[in-house]
Amino acid sequence: MRFGMVMAQSGQAELLKTLLRVRGRGADNPARLPQPQPLSPARAAANAVGRAAERLYRMPVLPVDITAGAATLAELPELLPDQSLLIVLQGPGDQIGVMALSFETVTALIEVQALGRVTARPAERRRLTRSDAAICVDFVNALMSELGTEMEQVEGFGPIQGYRYATYLDDPRPLVLMMEDRPYRSLSFDLRLGGGEARNGTILIALPHKADPRPAPVHQSAVAQPPAPTPSQATLAGAMAAAPVEVVGVLCRRTMTLGELRALLVPGKLLALPRVTLAEARLETRDGQLLATGKLGEAEGCHALRLHDPARKAADPQLGPIDPPATMLPSDLGEADPFRSRQTAGAKAGAGMAPQALGA
Repeated sequence: MRFGMVMAQSGQAELLKTLLRVRGRGADNPARLPQPQPLSPARAAANAVGRAAERLYRMPVLPVDITAGAATLAELPELLPDQSLLIVLQGPGDQIGVMALSFETVTALIEVQALGRVTARPAERRRLTRSDAAICVDFVNALMSELGTEMEQVEGFGPIQGYRYATYLDDPRPLVLMMEDRPYRSLSFDLRLGGGEARNGTILIALPHKADPRPAPVHQSAVAQPPAPTPSQATLAGAMAAAPVEVVGVLCRRTMTLGELRALLVPGKLLALPRVTLAEARLETRDGQLLATGKLGEAEGCHALRLHDPARKAADPQLGPIDPPATMLPSDLGEADPFRSRQTAGAKAGAGMAPQALGA
């Protein structure tokens, strides 16, 4: 009896399903499968940051708000979180991006690696250093790797694979000099880092916005085609021309004891320097190789070296500093010669100079 009732109920259920399918399918209303929704930049970024934190530290991350936007190079410093750790990202083709981790985000990453969990204890504000950047390197690389995978499916955002940690900055001002003046894509994360006890942190990522890789059609006869670069020009000459070189200006050198060095920590302490000539400042590499000599002065509010002519110096070793032609002297333009005034001030200073003069 029970078996018969089960069969009857089963038959009624199948009949009801058939009627619903037939009724919902018609000439004007055909059956349609649900269409998958396109992945938004916020959803892809949330997946990436959550997967990176889980894979590295088993740390839960709750995305509170993730905003995708655009910014210019001049706007980037205004978007950075206060007292943040600035990470320079290097991508394919020597492209430069930036990631800013707020103080609370850095604190959470340090706690989860040192204690195995994130706490809600107030952290004493301090200046973030290179050591903090070294602790965050793995998370930065993991987040950029996950973002590169997730953003492949996002329409209109563009691929961002290949970005990794390059270095850190303790001052945001050099960003404008390091990065190209072009549009940037930005991702702003507001996150809750941790489980029961959590910290509210923020992350800002800005990467160069790639233009449409398909070039506009151009008539071949209208534009002259430049000669194709040889392999050596494309690989060696271009790389060498773009290689950065750091030089150091040296006014003088002095050997001191450790006790004398410690005594300089007292504010207002004077550092006695040997008698030097401002016209014999040296321009050297970081390894101490001499590149040129010149006269120390000031130009447009910046310290400057007016380099000597090596040909004239070689012809006459006793020749003093070389001045420009009379027609080019700043005094003829109604301005004081900054190098001449700087040399006079240095001569009056004598052997006693303040410590800040050493960095001139």
